[in-house]
Amino acid sequence: MKGRNDSPLPSGFGTRPWLIQAHGTRKVTQTFVDTLDRSLHEVIIPEMRGKICLGCVHDGGWLMMMDEATQDCFLLSVTDRRSKILLPPLLRLASSEYMGTCGVLGSPATASFAVVIASNAESEQNFLLCCRPGDEEWTDLLAEDGGIRFSGGVVSHEGKLYVSIFCGDLVVVQLVGGAVQAQILRTEVEEEPPLYGSLARYLVVSCGDFFAVKVKYLGRPYAGALNWIVVHRLDPSGNVWRRVESIGRDRAFLVSGDYGLSCAATAGQLEGNCVYIVWSSCDCERLYKFCLDDKSISFHQILPEPTTPCYRAYWAVPADCSVQATEFNQQALLSPPPSNEATTLPNDLDKDSEEQQGDSSPPWHDLPPELLELIASNLSLLVDRLSFLAVCKSWSKVSNPIQQAKAQPWLMHSSKQDGTCKILHPLRGTEYILQVVSFKSDKERQIFQSSKDGWVVVSGGLEDDEIFIINPFTQDIVEPPLFESFYRFCGVTFSSAPTSPDCIVFCICSSLSGAYISVETWRPGEDEWSVLRFEELEEPFPVAHNNPIYFRGEFYCLGRKGNLAVFNPSDNTWRVLHKPEPIYAELHVFDDDHDGAKFCYLVELGGELISVFMRSADEPPRVFKLDETKMAWTEVEDIGGAALFLDHRVSFGMVSPGAGNGNKIYFPRYSEEGKHSAFYDLGTKTYYPTFYGLKEPLNCVWVVPNLQSDEYAPSD
Repeated sequence: MKGRNDSPLPSGFGTRPWLIQAHGTRKVTQTFVDTLDRSLHEVIIPEMRGKICLGCVHDGGWLMMMDEATQDCFLLSVTDRRSKILLPPLLRLASSEYMGTCGVLGSPATASFAVVIASNAESEQNFLLCCRPGDEEWTDLLAEDGGIRFSGGVVSHEGKLYVSIFCGDLVVVQLVGGAVQAQILRTEVEEEPPLYGSLARYLVVSCGDFFAVKVKYLGRPYAGALNWIVVHRLDPSGNVWRRVESIGRDRAFLVSGDYGLSCAATAGQLEGNCVYIVWSSCDCERLYKFCLDDKSISFHQILPEPTTPCYRAYWAVPADCSVQATEFNQQALLSPPPSNEATTLPNDLDKDSEEQQGDSSPPWHDLPPELLELIASNLSLLVDRLSFLAVCKSWSKVSNPIQQAKAQPWLMHSSKQDGTCKILHPLRGTEYILQVVSFKSDKERQIFQSSKDGWVVVSGGLEDDEIFIINPFTQDIVEPPLFESFYRFCGVTFSSAPTSPDCIVFCICSSLSGAYISVETWRPGEDEWSVLRFEELEEPFPVAHNNPIYFRGEFYCLGRKGNLAVFNPSDNTWRVLHKPEPIYAELHVFDDDHDGAKFCYLVELGGELISVFMRSADEPPRVFKLDETKMAWTEVEDIGGAALFLDHRVSFGMVSPGAGNGNKIYFPRYSEEGKHSAFYDLGTKTYYPTFYGLKEPLNCVWVVPNLQSDEYAPSD
């Protein structure tokens, strides 16, 4: 099949995993992505011209192709001499409506095989289509049982196909006496918090073991930021899905569209114990790397524009990159404890040091308060202040408002449920370990959702319906009642210290279109949340995923279009402000091409409201200040000596961060060694150290340390 105006395949293709994007009738060429250096190669392959790729099958060795005009289908092996196998046309499904996942029963290299296509989570129709070489049409195996809803995953193992269902069960498809048959394999899930909200599910077979990768994301499918990833393995002894902390250092999982593959890490030149996920963002098509060792993610741009379902980039994996069969052993695959250079911060305020008990000199706790305050006023580092407060109870009660006012946001993150969390100083690149008893849990998943004044909002519970607010530096904790449903909010904040009787906790979420708004509030002493629903709004307001701001007695929320809405807790009213006018008024929130979509942030800085909009490394962040005299957004080129600390969970503004740190925007990402925090310099208009490839803890939040004990707590 050579010599017909086709191009040679890129150097290195067929030796390691690559990504291939078919363009249908949009382009003559196909795009090959070398994931090693993320270089793009435009290749002419006559067999793929005018065709779209429906997915990758047989461990990534074959692509399922369909002609956009005729719906004719065929299998194509790009890595093996351009082999092609004709299949019946998919006449019942137009290419623009196709939402399915393919699999091959048997090997395409033999005459005895079958192709199966299952509907996925986004399909309007429910089907399980099957054909064999020579068939003139597809057969629907669900003709008599249309109640099954597939979640998208199709994998092959030992001559059978396994199709995942939403409940976790599997449909097993096999050839019996020359006929294709399907039956359901019932499974169970070990007791643990379920994942609610926007989810993508992937099925992966590796060395005979079945794995399920679940990805939780913000926003529209395949268009928002990833915010939680878990991996389960099917325990064959009882067909129970159990969460694992490792998939093995000898392998990596490759995910794209609805397909999940396993690849040998060394042969594929990939990092082991990682999941590589192709995902559309508002700026581009990204390749995420999720490391199970430390529960961190990083991403690179692989295509300059985000894709739509019919034009995804799919994995092509050579046969010699398969993982050698090994017995899965969860304990053996667990990551060894890393050598830790971080310093452990003391936070035991209940006992004096044993050395003092045998000392005849006056005990430290008898020092006069004036002397203690003088000592505390000369401590400039957070670690020194924490150590000072941890000496004994009397020292912990020393008030030091001067140093508290100088506290800067730190990045707190946690990768395990053992009570250990780390705090990173973004301006100095130093990291410390903090032990928080309330973060220790065997089963419950605890996710950082927001913070304010040193208090961190954490969601959890076996049904993801619990929330608590904790000061991790003093261990003070407030526990509001359970939600009526799971935690599903775009943003959460509170008006004042959660121990204050005047505190109001505020949670908000909206439908994607913004036609539906749900608000939940709680005040200390109340037994349940107050739930307010604003439906069929005349002025739709799609809430952006960021923290609301309590500003002058009301909660201000930023919309995806750059306008503001306000909730008044005194009379429980919701109103969309006509001014300031939306910054992106023409944005269509449902467009597949994500045109105009941005990452949005709302910040209070020195008593003023600031909004920030970001898209990609090629576009600088746009910063707007609310001019309250005109009620209009004013774009600014710099923020003077101030600094912003942005994240969708919570954002902070700091008027005076210190010499050399002003006029910068910091992000919850850092270099591989953890020494250099990511920021954008508004003066030089440059991202440091870079925009892509930085690590971000999956469970993290900005927090301004608050070392003050609870002033509302009852006295001893």
